[in-house]
Amino acid sequence: MKGLERPRQNASTIRTHVLSIHREWRLPQREGGNIPVERVALRVSDYVDPSDQDAADLIDEGADAGIYTLDRSSGGNATITGVSPQGTEPKVITDAFGELQQDTDVDFRVISVVTDSINDALYDVGYDDFASLADANVDDIADLTSTLTEGRAENLLKEARTHVPAGLRLGKTAATYYGQRIDPDTERAAARVTDLSLVTDSVGEPQHRSEGWGPDDERGMYISDIGRNSGSPVPTGLHILDDPDYPSVPKAATHPDAAYNALPVDDNGEVVPPAVPIDPRFQVPLDELIAKKLARGLVPVRVVGPRGSGKNYLIKYLCHKTNRGYQSIDVDRATEPEDLFGSLVPDGDVIVPRDGAVKQGLLNGDTIVINESPVMQAGAAIALHRLLNEGTLLVKSHGELVEPHPSARMVITTNPPTREYRDSEPMNSATRGRFRSFEQPYIQEIEEEVETLGRQVNSNDPVVDRPTLKKIVQFAHQTRENESWPTLSTRNLTILCEHIEDGVYPKAAVKGVL
Repeated sequence: MKGLERPRQNASTIRTHVLSIHREWRLPQREGGNIPVERVALRVSDYVDPSDQDAADLIDEGADAGIYTLDRSSGGNATITGVSPQGTEPKVITDAFGELQQDTDVDFRVISVVTDSINDALYDVGYDDFASLADANVDDIADLTSTLTEGRAENLLKEARTHVPAGLRLGKTAATYYGQRIDPDTERAAARVTDLSLVTDSVGEPQHRSEGWGPDDERGMYISDIGRNSGSPVPTGLHILDDPDYPSVPKAATHPDAAYNALPVDDNGEVVPPAVPIDPRFQVPLDELIAKKLARGLVPVRVVGPRGSGKNYLIKYLCHKTNRGYQSIDVDRATEPEDLFGSLVPDGDVIVPRDGAVKQGLLNGDTIVINESPVMQAGAAIALHRLLNEGTLLVKSHGELVEPHPSARMVITTNPPTREYRDSEPMNSATRGRFRSFEQPYIQEIEEEVETLGRQVNSNDPVVDRPTLKKIVQFAHQTRENESWPTLSTRNLTILCEHIEDGVYPKAAVKGVL
């Protein structure tokens, strides 16, 4: 290799250098971060048999030649922060790390069911990349050869989607969302600003009323049929409303008005249900417990759980299944009663009340979720007491006594009082005692979390294979059991899988999120 050759180097030593160059170009991608020189010298022996010192000396010479970029600490230790590989990558490195993406003709034979004859037939009818193949229908390719049956064609197309570059999929998704925000008057996309005080439409009527069913008819209520109840569904009494298009009903990702925060759907177009834990104290599935409390009317519900455990997703799912409006409100230490219920504003020569998000949601019949409520000022929490006790809201500044819509509900979410959340404010005991409290822990069973995570991240296109998902979840469970480690939540795992979809090696994605 030019600039690095020395008379004393033998073939084995030169090969050591070539391997180390290509290996250390790949390692940061796979594992994330920079690579200590000492580690390189030790691990080159996985492929050839030099001395550690020979490998270290060659890396120093590579740095002088501009191939390696080294960062040396005050203690003399060196870390490789950049690599410019030269020459053809050795086969042993390709075998260890997988094929590099090359701008060459696509070989469909990487798909498990594709034979030489199927590969040629796909090219003959015009498919020249995975994106065009993934967009095909089963009928388009079935019977192209005598061995390409309908079942094999279906599997072929499903696997083809895993080879479509993430950027192409993201481009389609972004275009769909953009198209939903086009202003018909200007034919250009525009932001949307909604004045909540002007949104006065109410949620739909209970379905049993509009359909003429009895109020105890199971067709008109939420049935808990996920998690432990999947084999023996439980009616909860929480009535389904008859207007699924009410603006604040959480939308499925396939809905025309879906946004980036829409609920993911499975292969059948159904919203992916949450992984429902068992409340550790009551030993009943959490969706069943919460739905039965919400069925009782304006009974305040408090859900306690660590960050990213799915508290809001469970409430959104219940609202989606029952066509209820969902209003999520984040509060902080500066939150005052006026922020929740509305302030007084000038209107010409008079002062008039302007309804805030909580008050307007109660008027419209929404399910209001207040997140991390213990951190808000005591006055704001105490202002809710009459609502929680008697079901009516006294807004002193407005001079109004509000009796909420009969479909209105109130839920608060909080973090648990553990070391990890020691900065959270404890809830006022007088306020806490008014709520029916439930615990939502992380998913306890590894296989259950793998299944749930797989449905979420692979809902539209396969992103992460099951063996990789299992390793990720197993590691996450270790972080939750060790108090000295940062915790990987279920939400962290979805972000981690997003990085993998973007082309990051799984190990590097785990390190980056952790």
